[in-house]
Amino acid sequence: MKRNTSLFLLSVLCFLALVYAAEGSAGTLQDVKRRGKLIAGVKTEYPPLAFLDSQGVHKGFNIDIVKSLAKELFGNEEAVEFVPVTPENQIVLLTSGRVDMIAAMGVTEERKKEIDFSIPYFISGQSILVRGDSKITKYQDLAGKQVATLRGSKGDRAIGELVPTAQRINFEHPNEAVNAVLKRRVEAFVEDYVSLYNLVQKNRGLRIAGLEPFSPAPDGVAVREGDKEWLDFINATIEKMKKTGEYEKLLEKWFGVEARVLWRLFKK
Repeated sequence: MKRNTSLFLLSVLCFLALVYAAEGSAGTLQDVKRRGKLIAGVKTEYPPLAFLDSQGVHKGFNIDIVKSLAKELFGNEEAVEFVPVTPENQIVLLTSGRVDMIAAMGVTEERKKEIDFSIPYFISGQSILVRGDSKITKYQDLAGKQVATLRGSKGDRAIGELVPTAQRINFEHPNEAVNAVLKRRVEAFVEDYVSLYNLVQKNRGLRIAGLEPFSPAPDGVAVREGDKEWLDFINATIEKMKKTGEYEKLLEKWFGVEARVLWRLFKK
């Protein structure tokens, strides 16, 4: 009798385990709908894409993209929980299930081995910071000139490949590179567009040379590998935003007149 009872209990436990497993494998889209809110991993120190304002509230272009996804899901853009992430922990938080997505992450072949990406919804790339009186307009003009870069950065590698005759002066911090430009120790500072955009806002007498970033780098929403239904929903929402004009309005909101530069990259 005891043996039969034990077998019965074991059967019940196995059945319940299968039920829970089936529910857990329903996919992120169904999990999010059942939960009633979206949990998104976002950076907090990368304005105007994603940052914390003086009240500790998440703001930025990426934040508004996530809110648009929540609005599409629930009719409420506030149905979101934002979880701060760093470049070091973002993939772990995603693959472990702590967050439903990361907004946004640079799309690379190496990362594609672990996770999946939406269609690109932001394209940055490398740009050139110069003094207001500089004649430099494109990266080719850096040939033979002293150029500030951050050690080991994409900008440093890009100039090394595209303008091998440029003399690269490595710095550890952006402020050091900016000071070198202002004090005429170097002719320019090459770094990603968003970083330079912020530096221009804070430093009078500097500007970004040229109209478009070079070595363009796409960003997309990162999701767990093989989560097709969730990925399809995100892609469809981004496409809808572009068609309705909502996407372009967000660019203008966060980048002002510079939005035309970024928008043009998408229309190529």
